[in-house]
Amino acid sequence: MIKTSLYTFILLSITGGLLTLLSSVGIFISITMQRRLERLQEILEEFINLSYRSDANLTTQIYNLIEKYQLHYIYPKQPQGLILRYIDLNVFFILLLWSVSFIMYYEPPFSFHLLLQISPLIIGIHATLFFRRLLRNTISLENPLLSTIVPSPPKLRSISFLSHFVNLSVKSVLKQARLSLILTFCSAVNNSDVRNVSVDLKEELSFDDFFYYLALHDDASCCFAGFGEVICRFPSDPITDKPVPICRNINIPLGCFTVNTLSDSCTDLQAKFLIFTRGEKHPVQYNCCFMKGRGFLASRADPVVTVNRHIVYNIKKDKLNVLSSDPNIPRFQELLPHFKLNGNRYYFDPLSAIREQSENSPPHIQICRKGVFID
Repeated sequence: MIKTSLYTFILLSITGGLLTLLSSVGIFISITMQRRLERLQEILEEFINLSYRSDANLTTQIYNLIEKYQLHYIYPKQPQGLILRYIDLNVFFILLLWSVSFIMYYEPPFSFHLLLQISPLIIGIHATLFFRRLLRNTISLENPLLSTIVPSPPKLRSISFLSHFVNLSVKSVLKQARLSLILTFCSAVNNSDVRNVSVDLKEELSFDDFFYYLALHDDASCCFAGFGEVICRFPSDPITDKPVPICRNINIPLGCFTVNTLSDSCTDLQAKFLIFTRGEKHPVQYNCCFMKGRGFLASRADPVVTVNRHIVYNIKKDKLNVLSSDPNIPRFQELLPHFKLNGNRYYFDPLSAIREQSENSPPHIQICRKGVFID
């Protein structure tokens, strides 16, 4: 039988060996992470540099950069699982041996002096568990301390994230999204002269996470007003289970409105489309004119994109607070109290409101429940 004092030293030596092995794993992870962080930041810098070249079509390059970013961001599951299991086993045996070493020398009765003696054990347990959590989060890049340095791949399509944490031009990034509006004429309502028109926002690259306000109007009145938050959630590929950080050629339904006849709807129709992001104080404004197609209207490929400095805003607690408004935006002031960022898209159809006798306050606001789709 091994002497108690000798056995205690054996346990402490085993603990020291396991701590040495655990520290070597930490060094290995640190070296691997350093290389990953350097590569991710290089790709992020290249992405930011491309965003300023708004005069060229760089959608393919930006798409490939985000895909490459995801390649370096995601650590393979099999080696990640082996490393985590190794860390868990080491931590378990270290805590077990520490506890056994203290139990062997415990002599009743209980006293408050014992609490001071076991305080190093309690501190060591907390420090070891924190070290395990730190290593686990570092391997999977889920550490909140790294979220702003190396954001997750879907964050690179978030206009609000890029505007809030990175010094880049929102206007230039949105130009690469190639935003356009599509108005599709549906069948007549109850065989009458009233037709439904669906409004879709088309993006060549799926940039999201912004608040918008859209007004469709002619010289006489406003025929449609929509506002809300654009959030895209792309599930993993159903066959390969690969994550999808960004998509191409997506359509975002913004609502629908009614018109009396098809010919009346094509008379000098214009659009004012405002985009509000979290990191700015002035919205980006698109002024669009439409060209007629077969059963639809499409905005022209060369919209006038400006920064509307008449509107000053901030976003606090998912509420859009407009500090200075622009009277030239149809129905903007009327719908202003309903602006909030909750992931929903709302629209207001004046003609439908008149038919339902709800033109007066509060406006007849509806929620667009159609999901984002890819054509």
